[in-house]
Amino acid sequence: MSQIIPRIMIVESFGSNLKSLSSHLSGFPLPLEIVSASDAASALSQLQREAIDLVVVDSCLRGKIDGFELCRTLRASLSHNQIPIILLLSGYLSLERVRGISAGADLLLHRPIVKEELLRMMQLLLGWRFEESINARLPAPENRALHRLRSVS
Repeated sequence: MSQIIPRIMIVESFGSNLKSLSSHLSGFPLPLEIVSASDAASALSQLQREAIDLVVVDSCLRGKIDGFELCRTLRASLSHNQIPIILLLSGYLSLERVRGISAGADLLLHRPIVKEELLRMMQLLLGWRFEESINARLPAPENRALHRLRSVS
């Protein structure tokens, strides 16, 4: 049986942040295919051509469309509204959180990004598609904890 590789899109305007996020993702329990876009317009164009399993987007994108609007656009799209979205926020302001929730993000993470938190949240968001592959690569105690967490949600 061939292994399915999750495709993750990182939408980030700053190269240093993209490099940091890519480095964090190297700790994921499955191999990942990472594609990137430097702005929302590029991301939308790529999403028209490629299948993506999860989008990680910075709320403060450069260009005409910020990360909040990109989330709204994806949620309004019939072909992309089921893609899980992790929105990266630059601060802890309540207003940013409300905007992220209103935009349709599945998960909000604050900078600086904690690697373990990002990886765990990705496991939860991708779990239903890649559960068997993820669980096979996790140590037994992690499998039980992940199962308990899923069973209460």
